[in-house]
Amino acid sequence: MCGSAVLRPTAFLESPMRRPMSFESLALVLSLLIGGNAFAQFGADAPADGNRLVRIDAVFPTAKIVPGRTALLGVRFRIAPKWHIYWRNPGESGTEPRIKLELPNGFKAGPVVWPRPVVHASEWETTFGYDGEAMLFVPITAPPEIEAKTIRIGVEADWLVCKEMCLMGAGKTSIELAVAAPGEEIAPEPADSASAYARGLALIPTPLEKAPGTIAQLVLADGKPALRIEGPTGGAEKITFVPDLTPGVTLRNGVLVPATVAGDRYRILVPLEIKPGNSTGKPLEVAGVVLFGNNRLDPAVAVRIPLKP
Repeated sequence: MCGSAVLRPTAFLESPMRRPMSFESLALVLSLLIGGNAFAQFGADAPADGNRLVRIDAVFPTAKIVPGRTALLGVRFRIAPKWHIYWRNPGESGTEPRIKLELPNGFKAGPVVWPRPVVHASEWETTFGYDGEAMLFVPITAPPEIEAKTIRIGVEADWLVCKEMCLMGAGKTSIELAVAAPGEEIAPEPADSASAYARGLALIPTPLEKAPGTIAQLVLADGKPALRIEGPTGGAEKITFVPDLTPGVTLRNGVLVPATVAGDRYRILVPLEIKPGNSTGKPLEVAGVVLFGNNRLDPAVAVRIPLKP
């Protein structure tokens, strides 16, 4: 028998700048109202299938799974050119991909680990997401003892994929792994540093505490709470703070905050709106990522600071 785990964020981002309905949301509603059969009249110009615009596959860092060890399962999303899917905080519209795993008995899944997003800015809105390819990671913990010689992990995902319009899509995949024998030495990381798994892992933002010379602290700005982040630019010319999903703590204005750059240092001041009543029972915290450029391969630093009650 197997168990299943649905992996998705449960929080939402409040934004005083959010409009009642965005361009992409309106396009999605219209596409659903028109219906699939009506699209046939447009022939070759008919909208694409959301299931085909994104393909998923599962990747593991090693050929064998080790009893008692936690490792990251990669779920790779390959996205059609000029289309995009969304980060866990989609911005002013959109929705994040959802992943559901079918796990063998005794296996456990942790929360999704997300790569850095790309900012998609248009005349109508600003959103955060991925184009080309993105790999989301799920920590998988194996039980101390596994009787089977091989195990299978099933993966289901659904997503919203957008260009001028938006379409829902879904897909399934699975991966089979041999079980390491007792005492067998299995390296925890992939041997090939150029593999898709290793490339995806390199796009996970660096934690603040591992970013040399970078400081983040809560301050008062004009008598109101704010997050101040300072650090080396690393040669980047455009640096931006993108907020994460933190119920009860949001940006006071807008959906992102650009940095001020002076020489080889940057500074970001993030004005905060704190409403404990909107925390949905979760501890208050401020979080987000600092993007050093807007290419999917550019580095990023993850910031997460708890707030005192």
